[in-house]
Amino acid sequence: MNDIEARLAALETEVGALRAINDIRAVLSRYAIGVDEKRVEVLREIFADDAYLGVPAWQAEHHGAGAIMTFFETYWARFDNPRRYYANEDIKVEGDNATAFMYWHVTQDLGDISVLGWGTYDWGFVRRDQHWLIQREIVHIHAMTTLADGWAAQREPMQL
Repeated sequence: MNDIEARLAALETEVGALRAINDIRAVLSRYAIGVDEKRVEVLREIFADDAYLGVPAWQAEHHGAGAIMTFFETYWARFDNPRRYYANEDIKVEGDNATAFMYWHVTQDLGDISVLGWGTYDWGFVRRDQHWLIQREIVHIHAMTTLADGWAAQREPMQL
């Protein structure tokens, strides 16, 4: 392989990785839309059939897309008007698999009570048929509290 062929191959690899990261960002955006707008059909499109969802603070573990959709329906029955925000994403792609770490913040309603939450996500993705899907989602809740209770004191997060 000559120098130009090697450079071209390196550029193709880099462009492929950048495209994958961009596609994964699009999946994460669709996830936020699906959760915040309570659109199970959007979530169903982006989770792998054999996906895993864990929320350790709520002792929640769900295996398979059907169980994960049921989890979100339970979440929506408890919390209304959710709006989530992401920060400091770190996406790593290796072939047809990827991982991501990011911080999150959520505002939502519990009846007429304002609820704030934040923590981190640990994601796993798999590329199937040229589409990236969520294979693993672990939601670490660092705080889930009301405006009245505040967030300065150390306390257990609100439960689902």
